[in-house]
Amino acid sequence: MADTTSDAEIRERAEKRVQQKVHLLRSVGVWVVLSIFFFVIWLLTSPHGYQWFWWPIGALGFAVLMQAVGYFSGSRGIAAHDRMVEKEMERMRKGD
Repeated sequence: MADTTSDAEIRERAEKRVQQKVHLLRSVGVWVVLSIFFFVIWLLTSPHGYQWFWWPIGALGFAVLMQAVGYFSGSRGIAAHDRMVEKEMERMRKGD
């Protein structure tokens, strides 16, 4: 199996990967800021009451976690996709 990936394709994938990483880091930053914000609101309004701030922190945290899973499994997913395409192309070449 020959690797026919051009520099342009590699650069395109690298740029997409960097963009995903920046987006993930931005999402983590927003999650931290909002988590502190929710906690401070709770602390100023009802420090001995129901700890409602865990709900939005958890929901946003889950969303960031899913984004992180997508990011960290992305390169393996792309590689698996490429292998499947190569395998299918080989199968089709042999069939013709």
